[in-house]
Amino acid sequence: TLTQIPAVDDYETYVGAFWRASQKGERIIRIANSSANRNWNAEVFPCNWSSEILLQNYSGALRGDLDIPSDKYYNIDTPEVSRGSQRISGSGDIKFRIGLKSTIAKNDAPRYARVVIQYDNNTKHQYLYLRQGEEPDYLMRPGDKDGSEKAVADNRSYARKWAVYNLTAPTLKDGTAKGGTNALDNSQHPQVDYRGAVFVDYPTQAGAHWQHMVASVDETKYARRAYHPVNPPDGSSWNSNRDIEYWETLRSTQEVSPPGFRRPSDGSISEPNPIGLISGSETRQSLWLNPQTYITSNLDNSVWGYYADGFFDRREILDTSTSKRSRVLPIASPHKVAYICRLLYNKYNNASIVFPGSGQIEWQVAGIHSIGDGFFWSCSAGSSPVTGMYIRLFRDLHIMADYGNRTHGLALRSIVDE
Repeated sequence: TLTQIPAVDDYETYVGAFWRASQKGERIIRIANSSANRNWNAEVFPCNWSSEILLQNYSGALRGDLDIPSDKYYNIDTPEVSRGSQRISGSGDIKFRIGLKSTIAKNDAPRYARVVIQYDNNTKHQYLYLRQGEEPDYLMRPGDKDGSEKAVADNRSYARKWAVYNLTAPTLKDGTAKGGTNALDNSQHPQVDYRGAVFVDYPTQAGAHWQHMVASVDETKYARRAYHPVNPPDGSSWNSNRDIEYWETLRSTQEVSPPGFRRPSDGSISEPNPIGLISGSETRQSLWLNPQTYITSNLDNSVWGYYADGFFDRREILDTSTSKRSRVLPIASPHKVAYICRLLYNKYNNASIVFPGSGQIEWQVAGIHSIGDGFFWSCSAGSSPVTGMYIRLFRDLHIMADYGNRTHGLALRSIVDE
């Protein structure tokens, strides 16, 4: 039976692992096992490069930070993994390493695979989705059918290649900008140049929070401003102007995606989208096996849990005031905060992508809210012109396109501009 390993003491299961094209070192999977029968095994699911994937039992602690010299450690071969195999077994908590035998060229298309974990005396199983390569890629491809083998609107011609990382500002990424109460202080919440945002280093990292778009009368103060992911401004300096304008007009001055990328659309960018159609939607055709209209949730090609990207899997997973065991927060580098993820996959080719649950800033309430849930802006207006369409990825059986107050601060994930 395909069943996610249940949470234990608020710790969730792992759902996948990631390597940059130049990496092949170990990723650590640590999952508490509360099954009545605690025997388990893990096996690489056959694919055209499964012989390149190695598993090896791990005897270290189930919880806590791992004692490593630096993140660069992940780029080297580890002897423990080099002695691995495509199938391992154990008893008790589920702990093992995953490593790769080879790298790929930076601009190569990513390669994908699965590891199946069987547990509770082999009566249940779940998958780990593996990805090697940071090159932007399709999740659902143009022409891919839905889950019933039926054609999707437009034959999915609006499916796009997605970046694997969230966006942030250069001075947030290097820790120079510290966040704080004043939204208009560049030393706290920097205003980036047109197309001046940069990608974070790991798929689980939050990056910055951004407003959907800013009325042109407020561009000088608020456009392209990146808000700190942990230390947000208070409400007194936050932009709450929702004057009616559309991305068609504002994109020539407010796009922050780096050259070659742009924000995804969810329908028209020059008028409201009251119904939320599948036709013409880059987000719905790209990410859902079975895309839905309006704000209907569909979970048919997604799982929820931790992601071993060489950063998240090396650190203690912490509680927050509103969400349990959902993030890792390096004390000396809070701008690198990383989160539990919603992973989406393509059942036809095992392609996968994750979106971290970095929460949102609500303009009328100070602080980061809904930590552990993911909110990602599109560039389309919602059912009324003062709202924006976004991707909503909740922990509790929620994954949908939705609309909300465009002055809120959400994450941004770019698509290839082609």
